[in-house]
Order: sequence, then C-alpha cells, then structure tokens
Amino acid sequence: MKTIRLKAPNYTNFSDCLRHHAEEMPDALAYRFLLDGGNNEATLSFAELDQAARATAVSLLQNCRRGDRVIILLKPGFEYITAFFGCLYAGVVAVPAYPPSTSKTLGRLDAIIADCRPTAALTTPEHVDAIHPRLNATAPGARVFTLPDIDMATADQWQPTTGKSSDLAFLQYTSGSTGNPKGVMISHQNLIVNSTTIQQHFNNRRSGHVVSWLPPYHDMGLIGGILQSAFVGCPTTLMTPIHFLQRPVRWLRAITKYRATASGGPNFAYELCVRKIKDEDLAELDLSSWEVAFNGAENVRASTVTAFETRFGPCGFRRRASFPCYGLAEGTLLATSSGVLQGALIRHFDTEQLAHNVAVPVERASTETGDTEHSRALVSSGRALPGEEPVIIDPDTGEKLPEGRVGEIYVIGGSVAEGYWQRPDATEATFNHQHNGTPRRVRSGDLGFISNGELYVTGRLKDLIIVNGVNHHPSDIETTVCNLHSGFRPDGSAAFSIVIDGTERVAVAQEIERRALRELDIDKLLSQIRTSLWDDHRLMQPVIILTFGGSLPRTSSGKIKRHACHHLLTPLVERLRNGEPTDDLPIANRLITVEVAGTTLNSTQEKEAVSA
Repeated sequence: MKTIRLKAPNYTNFSDCLRHHAEEMPDALAYRFLLDGGNNEATLSFAELDQAARATAVSLLQNCRRGDRVIILLKPGFEYITAFFGCLYAGVVAVPAYPPSTSKTLGRLDAIIADCRPTAALTTPEHVDAIHPRLNATAPGARVFTLPDIDMATADQWQPTTGKSSDLAFLQYTSGSTGNPKGVMISHQNLIVNSTTIQQHFNNRRSGHVVSWLPPYHDMGLIGGILQSAFVGCPTTLMTPIHFLQRPVRWLRAITKYRATASGGPNFAYELCVRKIKDEDLAELDLSSWEVAFNGAENVRASTVTAFETRFGPCGFRRRASFPCYGLAEGTLLATSSGVLQGALIRHFDTEQLAHNVAVPVERASTETGDTEHSRALVSSGRALPGEEPVIIDPDTGEKLPEGRVGEIYVIGGSVAEGYWQRPDATEATFNHQHNGTPRRVRSGDLGFISNGELYVTGRLKDLIIVNGVNHHPSDIETTVCNLHSGFRPDGSAAFSIVIDGTERVAVAQEIERRALRELDIDKLLSQIRTSLWDDHRLMQPVIILTFGGSLPRTSSGKIKRHACHHLLTPLVERLRNGEPTDDLPIANRLITVEVAGTTLNSTQEKEAVSA
C-alpha cells in the first residue's frame, strides 16, 4: 500500500483543524463512544464538537487569561474531548489528568496540581467536592467548572484567539515511573508537526477509521487516538480502558464492526488478547480491515508479536499489519515506526555481546522468533521519520555511537518539546537545545542501538541491572518469568536489583491471577523460575516475590514502576529475612510468597492469604 504524503497543514493553533472540518463537513462523524464497551453507543459530529468547545471556551475566559493552566479531571468520553478543545479555543494551557478515584491516583493528582498551579479545573458535578479542597491546598482561587452546566447557547460569543504556533497547547505529565510526574511543555507546533507525521506514516485518511481504548490523559491515547480524528477528519470509535481490560475481545469486536484501519496499544494489550480471548469468540472476528496495529509505549516482545499473528491470522489479521513503533512524551509522541503493511522485523542478536553493549546479529531459522540460549530476539521499532531522527549516545562520554553499539537513545527533531514546566534543572538534564537553527534533541533514558537503519530498544538506562560485571535488562528477565505460566499477569512483572548481605542480586516480582492460585504448585513454580533465570540469564540465587494481581505500583499508563517496586518490596524482604512482622507494610496482605536464595520466607498471614 502506498503511504499518503501530505504537506504539513498551515495551522497556527491545533484547534484550527477542528474548525476546518466543522466548516467543511459539519455533519460528518467525528467520534463514537461505546458506553458499555459494546453496542450501546453515542455519536458526536464535527459541528457538535466545535459548538461545545466554543461554549466551553467562553466559560473559561470568564475566569482565565491566555496561558493560564486548566486541569481536565474527567473520565474518558465526549466531555474529555470537549474540555481539551475548549482549552485550545480559549488559548489556555490544557492539563490532561484524571479525576480523583483511588488513593493510588490522589498522590499523582496532588503533585500535578502543585506543579502547574491551575487557574481552573474542568470536571463533572460528582467530583466537585473532592476536587475543591485539593485545589485550595496548592492553587487557592482556582475555579471549578462542571461541563454539564456550560450553556451551549453561548458558543456564538466565542471569538478566535490570536497567538503563535510556539504557544503552549498542553502539559503532558510524564508517568512518573522514575520520580514525580513532570509536565512536558507541548506547543501547538509540536502537536501539528507530530500529528502530521502520524497521519502520513499510519496512512490515516478521511476514509479510514480509528478505534481506541487508550486512556485520554496519556500521550498515546490523546495524540495517537483522539486527536488524529480531529486532525485528519476521520471518525474514531472510543471505549474506556476498563471495558477493554475486563474483556479484551471488545477491542477486536469494535475493529471488526467499524472496519477500523488503525488501532493499537502497548505490548501487554496484544498479550491479553492472546491469553484472554476464547476460541469460541474467534469466529465472530474479521480483522482484515486492520492496516496499522501499532505497538509501542513499552518493550515490544517478539513472542507476543508472533503469538498474536498466529492466533488471529485465521480472523483476517495480516502479519504485515503489525506495526512496532517508538516514541516518548518529551518528543510529543511518535519518533520511529515501521512502514504501513510492512510487518514487524524480528532479528536475533548475540546475548553475550549485548551484555557488553555490542549488537552482533545471529542468523536463525525463519521459524525461530523467540530467545535461545545464545541469542536474544529483538523487534525493530522502525526507522527514523522525516524531521525526526534517533541517535545513539554513549551515556558516559556523550559521544555519538556508530551502528551496532548500545547506548542511550536521543531523539532530534521538530517534535521535541521545549522542556519541563517550571523545572529548569530537569530540563537542562534531559533536553539539549541546539542553536543556530538546528533541531532540538532530547535524551530518552532508554537504551538501544541502530542496525541497518532500524532502531532496537533494549531497556531503560536507569533500570539497568549489573551483576558480576554483566548488564541485565529488566525487560528480558520479566519476559522470561511472565511466560512461564498462563496464570501470570503479562503486564505484572518487575525486575530490579536488591542488596542481600552486601551483595547485589536480581529480584523479580510477579503478579498472579487469583483464579489460577488453587491450581498452582508454588514450590514447583519457584523452582521453574530459578531454573529459567539460570538457563536464560545465568542468574544465581535470585529473590522471587509472588503477589496477587494488581499489587505492584503502576504509572498512569499502566506500566509497572520498577523503582517504586524496589522501594516497596525491599523492606518486606529485609523484615522477612530477620523474622520481623510485616503487618504494617502496605504490600503484606497482597503477598503470596517470597524466596531468597532458594529459601522460602512465608509468614502466617501470607499462608492464610494463599488459602483464602
């Protein structure tokens, strides 16, 4: 299929694209929302969204000035989209977040409010009482607007804003996987440039259709899912993340029903489909329209790509539709991708050489796509995109490395953001702003290499584990463990280093589905984990921690926070080794077992938890 190449639109404010489509095709479908994840749906045209956004902007401008921050605290749905475009229409800086829910999200919300100091919040009546005191604590005087109370009749009072493309459009708060969330300053120009790149390389067009379950407060869900519809003028069908997680088949049913051309998510989403969708559900699926099954935001696993293609090939899914890609919030979103209908490129590299930061290809049979004793299967994240270029930098010397050498991935181009909001030190450490008209560049914190022009991601720089002078990437260890049993959550594994008696060792925590516990022989399972870690990685005497599903800390996008796991679980291991009580630790009642160097450490409370 020939990829459409379009010149970047002459937009100044990203909202200009919505205004354009609302005038040119007012009644065309912009968004469909599956209220129950299935057949109960609501629709929104471009003209209806434009009117709602104008009315929202009029309300905001009664209390806000250009450049003020407005935090969006809404559940996924039309109101979220309206709120975002209402901010753009008003010339204020949108701050996508999600409403107060569990204690796990309140700390992040408080950190975001304290950092951006919003002038206003957009929410629904049910959350007003919870939001008011949080705003007053760090942003006194901030006003709370509820979308149901906004008068749509005021839309005609809106006047187009004036400004520059370099003005901020929104703050994309990072997931906080290695610290407090930081607000990436995304300008209208960043958004327009990266949206143009996505449109061209995903081959999105008005006759296409996007399906997305991704959260709207995360860059992939917002920019790659929701905003592509407004930018391109194509329809998008949405559902909530929880509806997908509860029943992954709903995602593929929506692709089937609405003949989606583009849809995707992190690797774990494809893994869930392979594991959770029943054989009897396959007959109703027709995935032949799917051209771009994008896979990014976390390490793309060769075993997952192959398993998904095999499982859903009989349903019309084409191997060529697999679309690994790479990006980061600091680069707006997309940085590299494979071509449309080119498929995933899987290659093997010498394991021992990778441990010494050298990528040496190993020829394997075409049918062998998994790791072997001496080679590691890696999935290419694609090639550089026009105007965006990944380069590999030696993290110690700062020098550019040649092809085949592992180092830190930097991204150079027009999509690179200005920096972090009110964080000059963090901006200086992460962003290297070029001068004399050359593009900006940002360090990703990811490790990888380039081979034959293809980018391969091997892990996180700060997560790297070094045992006996050998580098171990946590994602490799996590893949080994989570593939051992179908009862293991595919997105519920964390590997990190831990010091035992003055010696650094590898610890791996794995979540287990409750339904699988009664069928498990825990002692046998621990033995299998030990054996696999030795066979695949030559790791001796690991610390193994098994917990109930949903126990490990995650980012807003659902990724395991390895550093948070380290801080959460290290005290637990230390107390158990010393025979001290663990009742006061937050993870204690979620624990199944802990094994250190072949010795199982179980408290009475933990034994009761397993038998419950």
